[in-house]
Amino acid sequence: MEQPLVSVQINCHNGDQFLRKAISSVYFQTYKNWEIIFWDNASNDKSAKIAKSFDKKVKFFSNKNKKYLGEVRNLASKKAKGKYLTFLDCDDEWLPFKLEEQIKLFQNNPNLGLVYGPSSIINEKNKYLEKSNIKGTPKGNVFEDLLKENFIIFSSSMVDKLKFFQVGGFPKKFKNSTDYWSFLKIAQKFEIDALDEVCCKCRVHQNNLSNKQRIISAEETIFTLKSFLPNKVVEKNLKYHYISLAIAYLKDKYILKSLTTILKYNLWYLFLVRLLNYFKKL
Repeated sequence: MEQPLVSVQINCHNGDQFLRKAISSVYFQTYKNWEIIFWDNASNDKSAKIAKSFDKKVKFFSNKNKKYLGEVRNLASKKAKGKYLTFLDCDDEWLPFKLEEQIKLFQNNPNLGLVYGPSSIINEKNKYLEKSNIKGTPKGNVFEDLLKENFIIFSSSMVDKLKFFQVGGFPKKFKNSTDYWSFLKIAQKFEIDALDEVCCKCRVHQNNLSNKQRIISAEETIFTLKSFLPNKVVEKNLKYHYISLAIAYLKDKYILKSLTTILKYNLWYLFLVRLLNYFKKL
């Protein structure tokens, strides 16, 4: 089997807590032809020191002043020399077969734009919480499925670099939901495939960007869907993201904004369903 270079992108801002585990999981891969593009986004912790402690397969880049996540992800993508781009958040880990099995899928189908896989959701103590994609891993033309929710864990994804840049890469002005934008753009034009086995450990903790920027994430998601309008399927699925925005407002104690969003878009039924599902998990 041909072994094309894979560029592993790690963007980091003060992510030293689990960073060594994340990088080490790349070194433990059964597929060995890879490089790491590590971009330090103005960290003031030990992130840079940890990244530099590895060998020359880690290409280190940084900026002194903090930039938007979309901008630094674009900068890192342009440094990549590989045929494929894959992404690893600095608090996540890969299982050893991840790269090898995803490369096989790409080589079996030249029409693929993206490959992903299920993930184990763990906490800061490495305790298993749940599995992602419990309803299955959609494959093929998944654009309409993806409009309803982003079921692709970022750290589980790999993209064809040429196709990734063909659809515009990451949105430079986004602070959070850069992956969802790019995944939808790719899914609109290309086929998607997925591994059936868990290939990634996705860690949830209080310092996750998704927890700190719930409202921004929901707003950018809605902006992403609106970029595909006019489209009846997009219009139908926007309500699912408005309810996510309403819940984000609620979690951050913007009660009036939450109620206003629910009333404006008539989201009471969806709100009650989400509330019921939340209590089922307790």
